[in-house]
Amino acid sequence: MARAIGISLIQKGLVEASQVTVSSPEASHLEVWKGHGCNATFDNLQVLQSSQLIMWAVKPQYFTAALQDTQLQMNGPHKSPLNDKFHVSIMAGVPLDKFSNLLQSHLKVSPVRSARVMPNIAMRVSTGVSVYTMGKEAEKSDESNLNKVLSALGLTYQVPESQINAYCGLFASGIGFMFPILEAMADGGVRMGIPRDLSLQISAQTMKGAAELLLNNDAADPSLNHPGQLKDSVCSPGGTTIEGVAELEQHGVRNAFIKAIQAATLKGDLLDKNSK
Repeated sequence: MARAIGISLIQKGLVEASQVTVSSPEASHLEVWKGHGCNATFDNLQVLQSSQLIMWAVKPQYFTAALQDTQLQMNGPHKSPLNDKFHVSIMAGVPLDKFSNLLQSHLKVSPVRSARVMPNIAMRVSTGVSVYTMGKEAEKSDESNLNKVLSALGLTYQVPESQINAYCGLFASGIGFMFPILEAMADGGVRMGIPRDLSLQISAQTMKGAAELLLNNDAADPSLNHPGQLKDSVCSPGGTTIEGVAELEQHGVRNAFIKAIQAATLKGDLLDKNSK
């Protein structure tokens, strides 16, 4: 996810590659960033020392180990003050209080200016969705800078942390639910004789078109401001579309999506609970 955000910002000209420093234990990951002109290192402490906004985009189960590694480096000859930094978590299942407390404990910084962000992978193509929660020690400028970064890559909303898993179930997991639909639509086209590559391309464009119709609705025509109204505008009496919609309803497509978002949300709640 760090790659989706960071490289997109560089490509849009919002951040200079020379201003970005990335650490990773994987050389192959670092090579990607080097290819875009970024500073790359195996040294977490170098990132902390050279940056003002620090994004922690590690797998949650490795976060403590990353902090411990950084702590060992701080005890070496090249230690320097790490205060006055803004730390952003992009980790599922790590509540903001725990994130801040671990930073304070391992990095010996206080207060910890922090935020928790949950984005989806469409940030990679600047049509993403993200939500964020600010830590109690964060400054107004931190929120302003974070909002500027996230809004450049799609829609972003500040939300209470207690609701963050519901939002993630909707858009972070939800984007993953779109791909089986696309694949199923393409399979349907293939079954009806359309070549696979064309069927997949047309299915993706169809989904994109449906989203654009809703997102760019005409305020002068309130009859097209709701997905149900848009569906009705396509369904002619006794026509082909209503016949297909009836099949979707018969097989419980609506309920399946409601249950999928509920399941993803509850899984996120469980991860948070187990992490405390």
